[in-house]
Amino acid sequence: MNLEEYNVRLKILLEQNVISAKAHDLAFLAFKELLGELNREDIEQAEMLFTHLPMALERSTEGKVVEGPSPEIMKEIFQSEQFPIAKAQVEFIETNWGKPIPEEEKNYLYMHYTTVLNLNH
Repeated sequence: MNLEEYNVRLKILLEQNVISAKAHDLAFLAFKELLGELNREDIEQAEMLFTHLPMALERSTEGKVVEGPSPEIMKEIFQSEQFPIAKAQVEFIETNWGKPIPEEEKNYLYMHYTTVLNLNH
């Protein structure tokens, strides 16, 4: 998926009032940030991560809580050599969001980022 394709996906979510303009803008910025980290113009298999991201931001705003990934999965994610990059990407998102993202949502983001990083690094 490239920046143009992602922009089309985000606009659909925004136009259907599924996400806010703030979630749209930050998700777009986060995609650009990852493109820069990977030094690529296209990210393979990033659709799940970048669909989850703006929805996670919306859920956090609405106070909705999700059950996070299992501890076994998270143990594997935390041990991944890609985890430090994934963590930095999620910290970038949280900093730009301006408020804490629930741990369960962050764990899903870590999981998705680690997967995408493993496929694209």
